[in-house]
Amino acid sequence: MKPFSAPSPFSLVIFGASGNLAKLKIYPALYVLALKKRFPGDYAIVGFARTEMAEAEFRKFVEGAVRAEIPEVNEKILESFLSRVHYAGGRYDNKEDFSGLAKKLWSLERKWNCSVRLAYLSVPPMVFSQVLENMFAGGVHDKKIPFRCIVEKPVGHDLKSFEAVQAQLLGFFKNEEIYLLDHYLGKEAVRNVYYLRFANPVFERLFKNSLIHHVEIAAMESLGLEGRTGYFDHTGTLRDMFQSHLLMMASLLTMLIKESEDTIRESRLNALKQLYLPPAADLNDIILQGQYTKGKTHGETVIGYREEDDIPDNSRANTYVALKLLSREFRWQGVPFYLRSGKRMGKKETRISIQFREPHVVGEGGAPNRMDVILQGEAGMRLHLQTKIGGTTPAFRPLILEDPLVCMGDCLPEHGLLLLEAIHGKQTWFLTPDEVRASWRIVDPLQHHLEKEDTPLHLYPAGGNGPQEAVEWAAKDGVKWMA
Repeated sequence: MKPFSAPSPFSLVIFGASGNLAKLKIYPALYVLALKKRFPGDYAIVGFARTEMAEAEFRKFVEGAVRAEIPEVNEKILESFLSRVHYAGGRYDNKEDFSGLAKKLWSLERKWNCSVRLAYLSVPPMVFSQVLENMFAGGVHDKKIPFRCIVEKPVGHDLKSFEAVQAQLLGFFKNEEIYLLDHYLGKEAVRNVYYLRFANPVFERLFKNSLIHHVEIAAMESLGLEGRTGYFDHTGTLRDMFQSHLLMMASLLTMLIKESEDTIRESRLNALKQLYLPPAADLNDIILQGQYTKGKTHGETVIGYREEDDIPDNSRANTYVALKLLSREFRWQGVPFYLRSGKRMGKKETRISIQFREPHVVGEGGAPNRMDVILQGEAGMRLHLQTKIGGTTPAFRPLILEDPLVCMGDCLPEHGLLLLEAIHGKQTWFLTPDEVRASWRIVDPLQHHLEKEDTPLHLYPAGGNGPQEAVEWAAKDGVKWMA
């Protein structure tokens, strides 16, 4: 099979080029694409940010980002890649700076026949409006060249602000030019939640409410803020991790399987719409939040959240959230879904765990069957069974069947894969506006509840498994966290 590549010359503008996301994710992914020969002979990557720096300085910045994530680089490939990297500093609210950017793009593109121009918005939601307006007014969006506007999640800060951003997007761009990006949907392991079901019909016979006790979807991070203090304190874990990542994983698990890839987005949306908050007199019964304090991670003492640079002493931003949801999908009705995510946890792991109902035959050592699909960390699939040990009286020991879920074949970093798909005009694994709306409709009332002064914010030491109160919260439903 021919490797998935950019077929012809393109230009990519990265707004927020000096930011944390670009540094940690985008530049290393672009280098990997260059290393794997996925780019054509002619292309240009142009950074735009408010930071003042010369082009040579920006190339050093990009080089440092690549070397930090990929210690052993191919020097020749890196040098060639950096020669295609350019910079145009400016303000997001200044039309003239965008006009200068457009001129720079034309000066680069006229050397070759540019087939597509892409703009990647790696900027805070509060400046989306300015960037979109000036891209159009300053000529960065040019109708003579096929265009892609890639918007990094979260799109907006709530449903109301998303609708405002979406209206502005549609005011400037066509639907086929808009790409709403959740990088989790670029992860091979996350996509595999759908394809494991598609390729193994036996799972569909197991995934039904008469067999399943509950489902846990967890995304744990051992790191803290990593330079994202301004963004994170304004956003928090519920908006950062649940509004898209965890809810999309839940939709991939519960969506109806159809034969055509053309229906994936529609099926994801339908599954997302079926998720709902359980009836409860008190929202504290279905959602719990926490914030990390000083502790130890991998043997090293780390500071608490409120001790991080630029974090207010009285900040109530949640760094841990646990949430209970239900689904109206017929095969999942009555099965509780527990979604949880936290920073400064004991280990980094993203996992879907399905616990089946208690066994009919109970003996010493018996335990419910469970299936784990581990997407990040020690990625793999584990099926937890029981087998009898010797003796007259029934007694059991665990029997664990496992295999690593290692990507084989054409494996690319998620941002790189999604970028190539955008170049090709493939929107299957980008979010639809209706998916974003459905997510905000779930998150908004929960966020409003968590922001109330009388809603508990439970503290937990860094390096552990979250607040003790979360263990007790789950235990009320007879649930014990699976890891």
